Amino acid sequence: MGNKVVIKGGTSKELTSEDLAVLKKSSKLSEDEIKDLHKAFWNDFSSGRMDKKGFVKYYQEIKDEADTTGVLCDHVFAVFDQNHDGTIDFHEFLLAVAAGTPGDLDSHLDYVFEMCDVSGDGHLDAKELANFLSASLTIVGKTDQKGEFEPKKLAGDVFKTLGIAEDKKLTKEQFINGCKQSPNLRTLFGGGN
Repeated sequence: MGNKVVIKGGTSKELTSEDLAVLKKSSKLSEDEIKDLHKAFWNDFSSGRMDKKGFVKYYQEIKDEADTTGVLCDHVFAVFDQNHDGTIDFHEFLLAVAAGTPGDLDSHLDYVFEMCDVSGDGHLDAKELANFLSASLTIVGKTDQKGEFEPKKLAGDVFKTLGIAEDKKLTKEQFINGCKQSPNLRTLFGGGN
């Protein structure tokens, strides 16, 4: 995600050894897992492109059961639909699936940043962060988003904690380093204490 992976022929039915090597490295999935997902993907999406409805089906089967509203799924799809054509290819799908389960703190915070950065410009503004926080609060059942749970205020607090003016944009490096240094931000973004 942070390192955009580009593979020639993203809609090709052939899964080359080069593709496998890149996908194994970027997704942390085994070769057999990649091959199984590739076969299932092509069985269900013979055009080589998955629309949002298909993505939701797969994502709900293998990801966060707490996302009953589909809000996080919407964010994930938007991030991986790089050209905003309403579809993703197998490689984009595989990276979306794999990115949801990062192992270390840096990878987790990288993933959170990418989920917030729906515009894909590599920077995070207060509005993007507020939208993500609103979606996250909805997922955990906080539908009354007022007072301390008001997403715009929370986003402003994050920017303030990181020493960035709200009218500016955060880089990924600023976001990750700031969250690593602040136990409150690590907790807020699910990175532990």
